[in-house]
Amino acid sequence: MKITRKAQKINLDQVLDIAVDVHGELLNFFFICGGKEYSDECRNRTTVISKKLQEYNTIALACGKKNLRIVCEPTGQHQNTLFRTARRLGFMTCYVNAESVAKFRMVESNDSGKTDQKDPRVIRTLATLGKVLRFRLLDEEYLMLRKLHKIYDEIEVSCTRLRCRLNKLLMELFCDYSFKKDFLYSNSGMALVELYGCNPYRIVTDGFEVFCKSMKKAVPRIHSVTLKRLWNDASSSVLNQLAPGYVEVLEGRLADLVADYQHERERKDKIAQQMIELLNRLREQDPNIPPPTPQVISERNLARLLAETGPLGDFDHWRKLMRYAGLNIRMRQSGKFQGQNKITKKGRPLLRKVLQQIILPLVKKRGLYGDLYRQKKDKERRPGNKAMTIVARQFLRKFYGWCKSGQEFNAKRFFISESEYQVMTKAA
Repeated sequence: MKITRKAQKINLDQVLDIAVDVHGELLNFFFICGGKEYSDECRNRTTVISKKLQEYNTIALACGKKNLRIVCEPTGQHQNTLFRTARRLGFMTCYVNAESVAKFRMVESNDSGKTDQKDPRVIRTLATLGKVLRFRLLDEEYLMLRKLHKIYDEIEVSCTRLRCRLNKLLMELFCDYSFKKDFLYSNSGMALVELYGCNPYRIVTDGFEVFCKSMKKAVPRIHSVTLKRLWNDASSSVLNQLAPGYVEVLEGRLADLVADYQHERERKDKIAQQMIELLNRLREQDPNIPPPTPQVISERNLARLLAETGPLGDFDHWRKLMRYAGLNIRMRQSGKFQGQNKITKKGRPLLRKVLQQIILPLVKKRGLYGDLYRQKKDKERRPGNKAMTIVARQFLRKFYGWCKSGQEFNAKRFFISESEYQVMTKAA
């Protein structure tokens, strides 16, 4: 027999639910009070919303209600004005899942159609059933940290796009270039761009001796083998005999893209430094935030991870954090049928992205999760992406416990349960 403790729900008898269907320009309201149904519409503007909510509060007070609870779907940024105004006036706020609204619409009206008048009714029904999501109010530091991380990710995506365009353009200008992509962004590659614009025709025109002398002056530690290889690649590329004007256009465009990439990298490093400074301020308020640990997590990645999770004290169990990240398991089982178990991917996609980037170096052969990753991938024959997801789930769970404990990282404690650790400690 399995006995589960039932969670106590907040008594909402004295609270009036105001269901809102949010759009960029308009808000559609619906609520039931005193046996009457109220439907309304207004512009999505602060002063107009404030006036409407005060009117609804007057109606609620006349019916014996003590507060309002504003319920809507998350719609990117459009609901922010509504929620901020409601919070300023002292009203409660919460979300309903957009997918739940779409699926419950058929149950509510026995019709698969969608209108601006129908959706608020569905939202109110879900709120009445208690199917709501918490609207988190982050402190200023966490709010700044999350926004900075969003900007950081946008810059990172921009850098990736610039590298792809650079590689494509380089293959057109320097067709027999045989080095790996990362060479162009090394000191030697940047010197090649600055001195010759990666133009093989200019390299060959200078001659091998002058080319070697110029490159060694810019990068004293460059290998002679590298210079010889670059010269051979350039000599082979010029046999294509591209038109001089066309080569000049390609070289100019490549220089622009390199300058854009360097500028984006500088912006990225600047944002990362701001995030680290914010993390240090948060660590003064919450000493349980762990320090950066070599071979586990860097200061930058720690700031990125906490930017997406927010304060871990908001989660009273690691399973709730897993759901927040969209890493909770969706099972399909009925009778003798046993379907595949998959992660839901309903949480924050950027949090899952950061986790994947954090664990990537940890699954190397000698990394923290090297043995676990190879056990899942080689022995259990799981695909690489599933093995990475298993590692990401375990890292997030362990990170939650690590932060809650407030202790330093302990590799032995990291892979055993609390009971096993206590037995091992007593034995020692």
